[in-house]
Amino acid sequence: MAKFSGVMNPRTRDFEGSTVAYMVDAFSISMGALMGTSPVTAFIESATGISDGGKTGITAIVTGLCFLIAVFFAPIFASIPGYATGGALVLVGSLMIKNVVDINWHYVGDAVPAFLTLIIIPFTYNIAYGLITGIITYVLLNTLPWAIRRLTGRRISPPGYEDEREPWSIPEDGLFPLWMRKLARGDRRFWTDDDDSNFDDNNSVRSRKTVDDGVNSSGKASEEVEKGRV
Repeated sequence: MAKFSGVMNPRTRDFEGSTVAYMVDAFSISMGALMGTSPVTAFIESATGISDGGKTGITAIVTGLCFLIAVFFAPIFASIPGYATGGALVLVGSLMIKNVVDINWHYVGDAVPAFLTLIIIPFTYNIAYGLITGIITYVLLNTLPWAIRRLTGRRISPPGYEDEREPWSIPEDGLFPLWMRKLARGDRRFWTDDDDSNFDDNNSVRSRKTVDDGVNSSGKASEEVEKGRV
């Protein structure tokens, strides 16, 4: 959802307030399991609200109030056929399919698992089957070439392994999120986002601009003092 909202930093792959968001999500899904309800977490259907401009907590509050009111009209809503929500699902699908352009279609080890995942989900009517197929295929198509290269001293390689394969990268700030690094340092307020540079790449630009403005203002002040002396 953070990626749909456009608030995720592409450099650190994190977003502001992520620690509190993950803690609330973990608590909610745990309470939902204890109460025997469906998972209380963020679903892809929330992308429809984001596409209409709802990107703050007010959207979640209004949605929750609407669900609370809908409880008293459950028999009426139950009579609405499932295909009545098809319009919203089409919108969600259009938002999801735009990420297909980011898939590396030039290398078999990346293209085939993604293609099988996209195909098996609608054919089997089960998201889990598609994900399982994609994960297993990805592991096989990327582990076998690596093992063959190791055994043959890199003399045998699949086509495009060197130049077309999507490289595995680690975020610049490491694998661990900001709250975990702060907790390891002994910071008791590990859930706060004190370091805005982890989320905004423009902070350094703003800080440099502030320094430059300060230098310019001090320079102008010194010039005025010199003029007064003259």
